[in-house]
Amino acid sequence: MAVRAIGLTEFGGLEVLRVIELPDPVPGTGEVRIRVHAASANPTDTLLRAGAAPTLFQGRPDPCVPGMDAAGVVDAIGPDTDTLLQPGRPTPCVPRA
Repeated sequence: MAVRAIGLTEFGGLEVLRVIELPDPVPGTGEVRIRVHAASANPTDTLLRAGAAPTLFQGRPDPCVPGMDAAGVVDAIGPDTDTLLQPGRPTPCVPRA
């Protein structure tokens, strides 16, 4: 199964944003997967896209999917994950650190 996202492979204006398909992520130890229902575009995302803060792009996968804030529902859990984060539970989310 694939996931659709807005991503970029180069810096620039809005024209560099593309709808991309990525493999469905599998949560690892201590992780959860969240089906996102709402996401924001904030100033950090704009800086990332424009290339104004190149260090934000370092270490990001190619294509990069910007996004610092989202909310959704837990739909899968990895091993040894906190029992509060069970499938179906609404939650805010932030990218993997």
